[in-house]
Amino acid sequence: MRKWEKLSGWELDIASVGWANLAISAAALISSITGFGYALLAIPVLVIFLAPQVVVPMVLMSWMPLSLLLAREAYGDIAWSKIGQWLLGAVPGMVLGAYGLAHIDEGLMRGTIGALTIAAALSVWMRPARPFVRERLLAAVAGLVSGIMAGVSGVSGPPVVLFGLNQGWDYRVLRGCLIAYFTVLHALTIAVLGNFGMVNGLTLGMAVGVLPGMFIGYLIGIRLKERIDGEHLRTLTLVVVSLAGFAAIIRH
Repeated sequence: MRKWEKLSGWELDIASVGWANLAISAAALISSITGFGYALLAIPVLVIFLAPQVVVPMVLMSWMPLSLLLAREAYGDIAWSKIGQWLLGAVPGMVLGAYGLAHIDEGLMRGTIGALTIAAALSVWMRPARPFVRERLLAAVAGLVSGIMAGVSGVSGPPVVLFGLNQGWDYRVLRGCLIAYFTVLHALTIAVLGNFGMVNGLTLGMAVGVLPGMFIGYLIGIRLKERIDGEHLRTLTLVVVSLAGFAAIIRH
């Protein structure tokens, strides 16, 4: 029996849905402003009281309606060639990561997600100072790491965010590319997780149950997008992400 099949103790209850809505609302607010941070913020918090094999597919599925709203708004800023370079590495990496999520022990997975989250936050802080010359090759490498993280933990953003920041891409272009990239990658990840049996009545029910929080966060984030200082928001986000990562490690 695979590890994710031992989830009979988890039930769709009001308390879990309520806490999940709070976490999803905060994640939707941040990602509406920056283009990333949805899974990075939501998953470490949610794995404190839900199994990772429930949280990862639920968060990715709840991202999809938000991603379509954001993609429509940012469509003119999307550079499709850049996204293609990321996806070249991300797709095979995501399949490997999803296999790991389906077979790794739940407690170990909580600690792994927490550690990955902290490492991700530190990596964004300590981004390299010089753009890479061989951008296409290293974009695929960033995509590979991002894909593995997407499959195993749902947190796929840091490698590609770090890459775009390092290359000095225009903020609006980077935001548009991130939104479109996560839309495609997460849709593929959901399909692969479904093949491993992790898209089921419980995860679908949770994904639908957090839609109110997602829409509230989106509406607030879009209104604040042009008003908040980007550097201050980035600092606050990384602090929250780090705390969430530590909480997931302690819980494990």
